[in-house]
Amino acid sequence: MRAFFHGHSYTANPVACAAANASLQVFDDEPVFERIAAIEKVHVDRLPAFAARGGVLDVRHIGTVAAIELKVPDAGYLSALRPRLYQYFLSRGVLLRPLGNVVYILPPYVITADQVNFVYDVIQDALTMIGNVT
Repeated sequence: MRAFFHGHSYTANPVACAAANASLQVFDDEPVFERIAAIEKVHVDRLPAFAARGGVLDVRHIGTVAAIELKVPDAGYLSALRPRLYQYFLSRGVLLRPLGNVVYILPPYVITADQVNFVYDVIQDALTMIGNVT
């Protein structure tokens, strides 16, 4: 009765292995690393403007993942700002799920540079809408 009975989820599940193999094939067949570099370039180009903006505590990125942390009195996962941002992003056709007062950008590798720039434009508009959040 001490066994981990759900080990099959992590040990050669046939569906998961098929999905992993298909994903690896995409890396062989398509210019995935060039797409990753294009996404990262947009982050590098756009994040400094957010860092200089009032109400922004921190900006950071690693590879294709970027984060914009906003100054709020109730910082953390349960920040009241989160639902406002989430609804605004949805109303603009952008699927971003802020974690509290941090807006994460986690684009899929098939996104274009123009689309990533649109995401940043919507975030910029959201910050303008909410004003100085400090």
